[in-house]
Amino acid sequence: MCKSILYIITIALCIGTLSACKKVNNSIPEIKVRFLGKINYKTKIPCEVNLTQNDNQIKLRGSIKLRGGYSRIYPKHSFSLELKSPYPLCGLPTDDDWILNANYIDKTFLRHKLNYDLFRLMSPDNKSAQCTYFNFKVDTSNRGLYVLMQEINGSMLGIDKSDSMAMVFKDPPLFYTEKLAYVQDTSNYYQQKYPKKKKSDKTAYIESFIDFIFNSTDSLFASEIEQWVDLDNIMDWQILLLLANNGDGVMKNFYFYKIDSETPFRVAPWDYDHSFGREGDYEKNMLARKVYCERSILIKRLMAVQGLNYVEHLIDRWKSLRQTLISIEHLTEMMDKNCRIIANDLNNNFEIWPTDSKWYFDANTNQEEVDLIKTYFVLRIKDLDSYFEDLKIGGASPNQ
Repeated sequence: MCKSILYIITIALCIGTLSACKKVNNSIPEIKVRFLGKINYKTKIPCEVNLTQNDNQIKLRGSIKLRGGYSRIYPKHSFSLELKSPYPLCGLPTDDDWILNANYIDKTFLRHKLNYDLFRLMSPDNKSAQCTYFNFKVDTSNRGLYVLMQEINGSMLGIDKSDSMAMVFKDPPLFYTEKLAYVQDTSNYYQQKYPKKKKSDKTAYIESFIDFIFNSTDSLFASEIEQWVDLDNIMDWQILLLLANNGDGVMKNFYFYKIDSETPFRVAPWDYDHSFGREGDYEKNMLARKVYCERSILIKRLMAVQGLNYVEHLIDRWKSLRQTLISIEHLTEMMDKNCRIIANDLNNNFEIWPTDSKWYFDANTNQEEVDLIKTYFVLRIKDLDSYFEDLKIGGASPNQ
């Protein structure tokens, strides 16, 4: 596609954004939390939750704490909320564990939700956090626009807790050639979340999987890999990584889980604000640096081992998704739908948290960032179409 045509498409998308993101007469929920004492990152403290939605109010009891790793440096904080009793908060599926995501670094408020929604839409077997929007207050302090997320855990993933082979790991360092010198919890290297490691230690089992990935012969790998991982799920994950250009998501930012003894491991993506044209601390990346999925030994072997036909299936999967979910029209529709939901609440949020703070690489407005994502999609889809065409004839670079 020549530059002039690309420019015309980009302008057309931006004009569409201007009309699609106009304010509409809708009201997103408000959550007000009240608590006594000093909130911290380690221990939840009791709180009262006041939910206002569609002119209805309900009071809930729970406990709350601050959450986040590197994002702790940002002035707008995220929280973990545990309700005393499960409740369909803001219309999401009934649960008691919730993430109140500040979404500070992503001025569009779209990246997490778009990635997770896309992954679930790819297949009913794909799990990712369902999300919605709300305005947040802590006592009388207005905290602005937030993203409510399901917390990924055993219940949300639908694991069979009566099955001794059900297990969940968060960000497990599975695909590194050497063990990491630093992990979040040295007593729980693979970050086993379910079952509790003290109750049933799954280290030996996950290490047998790692041994298979690294040391099996090609013929054994080809014949037995589907006993270990759901290849359809892995293909969708790889395509999501490629589309999002999320370099952080290859070796971390995912849950690795097994529903029961009969089901192989699957991946659930997590933490995708570094995507769709941005990375790091919001640094712009319009494909100057491309995700390298084959950093992962799992994806590297899947792409390389003969007799598995993984590459052929991956190409077919891309072609299928291009006819449905991964089109400019569909992605634009998804973006515009979310833009309309939050249009009335953006000004209030950015009055509290200015878009030109020191934590951003530039002072782009919300509108400019939405347009950036739409331009990114034009560039990336064209780029990936070429990549998969080259892959078909055996000439594609893995650095995509």
